[in-house]
Amino acid sequence: MSFTLLALGSAIFASIANILARALLKNLKSRDILGINFLTMGVTLLLLSPWFYYFKITLLSFGLLVLISFIDCLANYFYFKIFEKNEASIATPILSLAPAFTFLFAWLIINDVVSWEKYIISLAIIILVVLFSADFSFKSFKFKSLLPGLISSALFGLSAIPSKYLLSSGVINAPTLYMFRAGLIALFALLFFRFPLNSLTTGQYQTIFFRGLFVITQWVLLYYALTLGNSGVTLTLSNTTPIFVFILGAIFLQEKITYKKIIAALLILIFSLII
Repeated sequence: MSFTLLALGSAIFASIANILARALLKNLKSRDILGINFLTMGVTLLLLSPWFYYFKITLLSFGLLVLISFIDCLANYFYFKIFEKNEASIATPILSLAPAFTFLFAWLIINDVVSWEKYIISLAIIILVVLFSADFSFKSFKFKSLLPGLISSALFGLSAIPSKYLLSSGVINAPTLYMFRAGLIALFALLFFRFPLNSLTTGQYQTIFFRGLFVITQWVLLYYALTLGNSGVTLTLSNTTPIFVFILGAIFLQEKITYKKIIAALLILIFSLII
């Protein structure tokens, strides 16, 4: 149950981060925000690192850390890219497909498998999340605009595998892994993408920092959950983000509530607790 609560907590913080990402990308491009976004989070964690730092450096652990960061750099680029041309209600369900890729990669690479019962429940959750978020209206979807989301999902699904290996082997803890990940992604972004420090407004910097706090919490909770549970199941639970976007939207934005969404949300939450 502990890893379930951690993964669901990750989904709650991710829902807030997704809403803030859409607000930022109304006036910015993905490559504009990528570097400064992760630099801000990396520096924030570096300042706090005396209270949590733990990393047994070996050639293998360092190599896997660089690999995770490189994969996630590309994943985040495409993550922000899909929000440039799509509303959060369209982008989020596509990004929620990541667990499907994690199940596949976990089976192929590290033989991290679950029972058929848990796999079927996880698959049901993934399908419900996609249908819930899409509001059963696929005619407005354009494959070209959704392709970045599919790529991002596949990459996030893949990066969970070396992350699970590192965390389970006990050579690094969750906040230290995310600190290095954020710093290395910022470095990759600096090398390969734009880093327009002077083109952002004070308000945008404030939003980036504020959003970063939610993202840090999201990923630290996810990494702790990965330490305790199966990688595919953990990502399935952490990608129930659209449910919490819906709840927050209903509470704070007075967005429309439908019976279909209420039923789907209840089913997803029930399945999440059962699994």
